[in-house]
Amino acid sequence: MQKAYQHYENGKAFPYWAKLWPSAFVLTEFIKDNLDLIRNKKVLELAAGLGLPSLFSSHFASSVLCSDYDHFAIEFIKENIALNNIGNMASEMINWTKLPPQLDSEVLLLSDINYNPKDYDILLNLMRFFLAKGNTILLSTPQRLAAKPFITALLPWCIRNEEWWHDHVAINVLVLKSL
Repeated sequence: MQKAYQHYENGKAFPYWAKLWPSAFVLTEFIKDNLDLIRNKKVLELAAGLGLPSLFSSHFASSVLCSDYDHFAIEFIKENIALNNIGNMASEMINWTKLPPQLDSEVLLLSDINYNPKDYDILLNLMRFFLAKGNTILLSTPQRLAAKPFITALLPWCIRNEEWWHDHVAINVLVLKSL
């Protein structure tokens, strides 16, 4: 495995997708406090990693598609779906740089996806695509100075922006909607 795709904690390496990051916890808590945003809706989570927001949302949404580009993450999520006997949730390998045309959702969940400035233009186009289709986007992101231009570009669609804290990390949750 390439080092660029590994996280080191306590001297041990593991893939980035295999950790529950503060943004995933915060997005899940935000959804818990705002169930009306996902209740009885088709939910899609891209770059889900362990898929905590998707797993929680499955209890309230009409359907959930939890995706990641890493097949190990997908296998882990599929195991969780089976172990928890979740009938309205599926997991697929999806790379957000090459979306399948048949994706159908009403709510898009994104957690800590804007960590690489090289991806900002692709992410902005992705978000514009989903906003143009009428999706509501729930984005949770740590406050990073490098991400300020990316977040600023999203403000025309931002109908809500809340600051949350998890493990001494400031996380913003943005609700984006085409007006």
